[in-house]
Amino acid sequence: MRKTHILTLIAALSVSLQAQTKPNIETRIKRTAQEMGISVYEELPAGKSSFESLNTASPFADGFVITDKNPQNLGVIPEPSLNSSTLPKPPSLSFSEQTNVYWGYAVTLWNSLSAQISDSGVFSSGAPSFEDISKKLLTRTQSSVKPSGKSLFEEENFLREFEKIAGSNFTSGNKVKYLIDGEESFKYKDYLIKNAKKSVYVTTWAFYDDITGEDALNMLVEAKNRGVDVKIILDAKIINSHGVSVVKRMEKAGLQLLKFRESGRPADIWHVKMIIVDGEYVIMGGMNFGDPYSHKDPAGLKWRDTDVLIMGPAVAKAQEFFAKIWNGESDKNGLNLPRMAQSYQEGPAVGNAKVSLSYSNPPAAEGTEILAAIIKAIRGAQKKINIENAYFVPIPALTQVLLEARNRGVEVNIFTNSKDSIDPEAKSVSDISMKSMLPLFKAGANIYLKKGDTLHSKFMTVDETFVSIGSYNLHPRGERYDSELNANIIDKETALSLDKTFEKDINTLAVKVTSDKQLVPDQSWFSSIIEKYFFAQLSRK
Repeated sequence: MRKTHILTLIAALSVSLQAQTKPNIETRIKRTAQEMGISVYEELPAGKSSFESLNTASPFADGFVITDKNPQNLGVIPEPSLNSSTLPKPPSLSFSEQTNVYWGYAVTLWNSLSAQISDSGVFSSGAPSFEDISKKLLTRTQSSVKPSGKSLFEEENFLREFEKIAGSNFTSGNKVKYLIDGEESFKYKDYLIKNAKKSVYVTTWAFYDDITGEDALNMLVEAKNRGVDVKIILDAKIINSHGVSVVKRMEKAGLQLLKFRESGRPADIWHVKMIIVDGEYVIMGGMNFGDPYSHKDPAGLKWRDTDVLIMGPAVAKAQEFFAKIWNGESDKNGLNLPRMAQSYQEGPAVGNAKVSLSYSNPPAAEGTEILAAIIKAIRGAQKKINIENAYFVPIPALTQVLLEARNRGVEVNIFTNSKDSIDPEAKSVSDISMKSMLPLFKAGANIYLKKGDTLHSKFMTVDETFVSIGSYNLHPRGERYDSELNANIIDKETALSLDKTFEKDINTLAVKVTSDKQLVPDQSWFSSIIEKYFFAQLSRK
């Protein structure tokens, strides 16, 4: 059957049955996508119940240093006098908007299935195997620097090798603060947007038609109306199923939107999450503008996630990255968007953290810069590695370097989702994730599985010194389809604070794996087929 016929059939079915069976259609679409290991939808629909007031007082009162206009005067800015405001209600989608949502699901699902079937080599030669990519990654990340009794992250030669692998150089003099869960992260984001004086640049996978999406729309429009330069990058395909109403009204209000689309690669998605305000502050990590991330819906899902707030010279590098994407995509697609400056002056030093950014735009025959940086950091570990990642399905190179770390006595701790915390309809994919961790468990790695709501966090710490944090999932999609951005951070003080958060997470939110049986579930025949054809890196010898 031709692709157009299949899509027409799916669309017609969605529209004709929409009124009486909307939840059933959406559930079936998600079930099919998730069982195929496809990231069509990053979270369950957010609930729409009662609303609470959000405390909008300055979140900087904890002593976190931010700069004012005089670089010689670094200190805590006074708390503004702000009144608490009631959060807006989420929009009610019209019939045509609901139809568009289901059509968006269907098209995204089709593109993802087609790409994974093609790349798996079922009907064609397929994409480069993960074994080939792994061999090249292992060659690229070899180190000529031997341990000398201190952390390799203090060795200049190791750092130079790391920078080459990661695709960018470290900038010194930064200050970072890890924002644990949505209440804290969105407290900072909301404050910065409401008090922005010059610019707000946002890149995200999606906004949502919920409380958080509506709140973001209102704040961004208000910022534009008071003369702030507001620019937004988001995925061109996902807006057909997420934020249908919110994004439409952003455009109507005159906000500048760049809809990122990979030409010739319909399954690829823009998964970068970052906000830059006034050229002074960056917040990046794994959170989209939706209720499960922000926790603004008191009765809704409350996902466990982590962002990082960065100040200092590294902010200029983040602006240059944003501008490169903005200008490049605008030029490539003939968009009528105002150009951004290509370079930005670095601000004054405000702390001791070294920060670099790694961007991945797969596919990459030798592996993406983000995964290469993660593997390089693991190979430099001498004491301990903590990994907190929502979707842990490692390709062979990652498994090998973690096994090497265990062989040289490094403590390895991994915290990821369980069958219970991940959507229950995705149990077949969860089986594959559990199975992929079995060799690490047998080698003495400590495996922890999430209890309760979904874990969406994506960070790694090494030797209480180095942190990788951002949007990158340790899942094959990150090396095939998803554009991502991670920060590489060297700062002992704040790395230690994130390690303490990790310890709290595994002690209060997780169950420790103590038996092989917890990682060798009874796989269904369907799960076995999915593993063979869509997670080939686990089944090929």
